[in-house]
Amino acid sequence: MSSTNTHPGVLHRISPPLVAFEHGRSPKSQAFNTVIFLGGLCDGLLTVPYVPHIVSALPSSWALVEPILSSSYRQFGIASLGEDVAQIAQLVEYFRTLRPEGKVVLLGHSTGSQQVMHYSIHPSPRPDIDGAIFQASVSDREALATFLSSDDYQSTCAIAQSYISEGRGEDILPFKVTISSFQTAPCSARRWMSLASPGPDHEGEDDYFSSDFDDERLKKTFGELGKTGKRISFLYSGSDQYVPSTIDKSKLVEKWHEHVRRGGAIDEDSGIVRGATHTLKEGGQPLESLVGRIIGFLERLKKVDN
Repeated sequence: MSSTNTHPGVLHRISPPLVAFEHGRSPKSQAFNTVIFLGGLCDGLLTVPYVPHIVSALPSSWALVEPILSSSYRQFGIASLGEDVAQIAQLVEYFRTLRPEGKVVLLGHSTGSQQVMHYSIHPSPRPDIDGAIFQASVSDREALATFLSSDDYQSTCAIAQSYISEGRGEDILPFKVTISSFQTAPCSARRWMSLASPGPDHEGEDDYFSSDFDDERLKKTFGELGKTGKRISFLYSGSDQYVPSTIDKSKLVEKWHEHVRRGGAIDEDSGIVRGATHTLKEGGQPLESLVGRIIGFLERLKKVDN
């Protein structure tokens, strides 16, 4: 019996409780290259609508896998980028071992882009990747500013800071102060400050993609990303509803490009995806453009060794 609600694939048991779903493949699949897709806040398996479109377009030599991390779904507020990266390292090692001749690419959507950046630029040894794609890499701090009043943002930061000062950084903030931003997902004081990254220094661990950073700050992130020598692509949604209208997206992405280029390679199709919303759930030409650019990235990466 078949159903349009079923989705074929293989579940890989990495290291309990870490698992990864390989889309559209059988255990005898000939794929030997792997794209690891990392979703954003509240995302889990098949919650990002464009994933099946990528899977349908993939060359036979590539497979796309979606892991269920400890931070997946509504658990992001009690997790951290460090914990995420430790699990991503397990994933990369697993697929490196499974397909020793193949390539591994990290594709981050939204907050998944922060995971990819954190994985790429922090020095502790971890399995090598061949390329990285950042899609809808918005600033959580600036996104919060689009739907929270300044008073609500500041008061929640003050409450979170008071928890931390009292040694209660892992305690969950009251839902009444986070419901406007994260609904009923639990969020610790520590993770709130990481995501909200209040001024003046904006030291939140998650704060990589804000538009107000100077060159010195960008050298420490995008500059280090370039030094990895990996092929990099930013596929920034041109009509992303979580980006304040005052931000010039093209100038922002070009600034990132400049810092990466000083040490590494920017893919030729990196840039703005015109008309694309945050998750491209509307489909149409922006979705076709995104999928085509991802497939092009993978094909160009494959040619590097040919």
